[in-house]
Amino acid sequence: MYYFVINNIGEKLTGIEKAVINRFKLFDQELLHSKIITLTWNPRLTGNAGVFGVNKDIFSIYDYFQETIHIELNTIPNWISKWIYEDRFEIKYIADTNDIRIFSNGRKIMYVNFYDDNYKFINYINHFDLKGRKIKRDLYDIRGFISCTKYLTENQRVLHEEFFNTNGDVKIEKYYDTGSDKNDLTMIILNEFKNRTYYFNTHDEFVSFFYEELYEKGDIYFSDKTADTSPPFLMINKEIPVVAVLHSTHVKDNDNIEYSNTKNIYKSVFENLDRFSAIIVSTEQQKIDLNKRIASSIPVYNIPVGYKEEHAIEIAPVPDKPFKMISIARYSPEKQLDHQIRLISKLKNDFKEIELHLFGYGSEQNKLKDLVEAMDLKEYVKFRGFISDLTEEMKSSHLSLITSNMEGFSLAILESLSNGVPVISYDIAYGPREMIKNNINGFLIDKNNEEELYEKVKFFLEDSTLQQKLRDNSVHESNQFSYKNILNKWKDILYKLNNS
Repeated sequence: MYYFVINNIGEKLTGIEKAVINRFKLFDQELLHSKIITLTWNPRLTGNAGVFGVNKDIFSIYDYFQETIHIELNTIPNWISKWIYEDRFEIKYIADTNDIRIFSNGRKIMYVNFYDDNYKFINYINHFDLKGRKIKRDLYDIRGFISCTKYLTENQRVLHEEFFNTNGDVKIEKYYDTGSDKNDLTMIILNEFKNRTYYFNTHDEFVSFFYEELYEKGDIYFSDKTADTSPPFLMINKEIPVVAVLHSTHVKDNDNIEYSNTKNIYKSVFENLDRFSAIIVSTEQQKIDLNKRIASSIPVYNIPVGYKEEHAIEIAPVPDKPFKMISIARYSPEKQLDHQIRLISKLKNDFKEIELHLFGYGSEQNKLKDLVEAMDLKEYVKFRGFISDLTEEMKSSHLSLITSNMEGFSLAILESLSNGVPVISYDIAYGPREMIKNNINGFLIDKNNEEELYEKVKFFLEDSTLQQKLRDNSVHESNQFSYKNILNKWKDILYKLNNS
């Protein structure tokens, strides 16, 4: 079994999560048995995974110990009927929400939030004492069972957590120091696991125990999101094979790759190279740079994090106006989306019908919206949010933009080119140079050169013949990342890992 270890699968995918799902789907189609495992407790995990087509092949460390891997409940209580007719409570619906207040003899005892507007699946229940203080919160898995109860102090800090199986037995307990600044974890207790009770001082100890219990001879772990998933591997038997997967540049200063210090997120890998069977990166250049840094002390393999689907892409003609430029990126500082907003401010003077569509989400959204407002660009810049499948959007897009200051690969480039959308990108480490050929399927721009970016985009949009040529070439050039080619790369790597 191949285990891909990440922190979580959210409602919106990060680049790492998307890369892992791509890898899983490729393995799954080829009957290379694999599972995605997560280390964060998430009562919505199954629902989120279902949206992306992997709900039957993912579970968390909590599912494992709570005995809830792939369980389905046959019956869900009629909560409203129970509270009114069995418990004799009074309920009050809260307008325009899925929420209910519950009273006993006139005193509020519970506040309930449901996942759905049919009041069938509970999200959480807050419980209140005589003074109206919230004393505990019950949290329900989206599949319909109570998964966790949090006990709260007067200051609403979590003192103690209990995690249940579907019979209501407490399988995991977590205790916290409510007097510390960060509400530090002080103890994890695992109850009745193989007829024993286990005690862990840290979350990493708990995870390392999970890794060893899950492992069977012949399995291989792939440590994605290494800052969180790799440290526990340092505590387990070194005979268990672990591959570290780097999803970003490995140095702090991307303009000084040879001599810059490595990023803290990869500290557990670079300070413990002998613990890992190999490192996987996404580009040939990063492989070269990394081999030089670690003096080839362990194998470094290069394999892209995405691939072009096998079905034929119909090369569409250049879309009608308005000119539609797209960005597929998180709203985060390293993506430098403010460069694109300033770009559209210049281009609107050259092209009456032009739009920039920003597909993503993140912490910079309000800041970017403020910039759009300040520059009076609301008519031209569209914040589209996260959309899992952009195929239809691609058909009406003229150009894809990348203005990041760094990338590990840039799935956005591959996704754009595979759908016949040329890309203009800053020439950064890593990814763009291995996918974009100047004047063939896009253009590379000197990093952070906003004037050159403007001139090249303007040049591209003024020439419809060039646009069509680059659209045609984009699909053709992306064939190097075909499903078959990436699969063969994986088969070669797996053979080496299994025979090392």
